Amino acid sequence: MKWIILTLLLLNLALGGYQYWQTTQPHVQEPEPSVAQMNNLAINEATRTRLAELERTEVAEPVVEPLQCVRISGIAAEDQADIIQSRLRALEVDSAKTTQEEVLRSDYWVVIGPFDTDQQGRNRLTQLQADDVESFLINQGRLAGGISLGLFSSDNNARTRVAELARQNIGARVERVDRTRLVWVLTVAAESARLISNSALESIVAAFEGASFQRFRC
Repeated sequence: MKWIILTLLLLNLALGGYQYWQTTQPHVQEPEPSVAQMNNLAINEATRTRLAELERTEVAEPVVEPLQCVRISGIAAEDQADIIQSRLRALEVDSAKTTQEEVLRSDYWVVIGPFDTDQQGRNRLTQLQADDVESFLINQGRLAGGISLGLFSSDNNARTRVAELARQNIGARVERVDRTRLVWVLTVAAESARLISNSALESIVAAFEGASFQRFRC
C-alpha cells in the first residue's frame, strides 16, 4: 500500500514540475506575412483580374485592306471606250480615259547598216546579192537605210542567222521590232472602284473583244 501512495506522490510532483517549466518558457509568436508580401500578392491578383477582363471585352480591330483601283485595258477603239465609260457612269462609277501603245508581237530583224549615204547602202546590197545572200534595202522606220538579211519570229533563230553570216565574213546584228497598236485604257479611282463588283465589271467588258480589267493597289 505504501508503494502505491509513493508512486502517486511522484507522479504529482512530476506533473507539477512540468507545468511550472512551461510557465517559465518565453512566448514564441508565429511570424505573420509581411506587408510587402501581401501587397505583392494583391497587385498580382489585381493584374490577373484586369487581364481577364480585357480578354473578355477586347474587340478585334477591323482589317484595313489596301486601296485598290481598277484598270480596264485592251479597248480597241475610242468609241468602245466611250460606251464602257457611259455604262460605268450609269452605276455612279467615274473613270479616266487614256491611250497607250500595246505590243501585239515582236519580230527580230537581222540587219547591217544603216550607211552614211544611200549610195553606200546600194553598193553593199549589190555585193551581197552577188554572193547569193538574200537581202534588201529597208526604206522606212527607224532602220531605214539599212539592209535586211532576214526577219525572224524568235531571237534564237535570228542569232543563228547572224552566226551563219559571220562565217561568211558578213557582220550583222539583231534588232527587235515590236508590232504595236494604239489602245484605250480606263482607270477607276479607289473611291469609285469600291462601288462596283468584279461580276459587274466582267459583264461590261465581255462585250468588247480584247478588253479586260484588273484591280491594283493605288
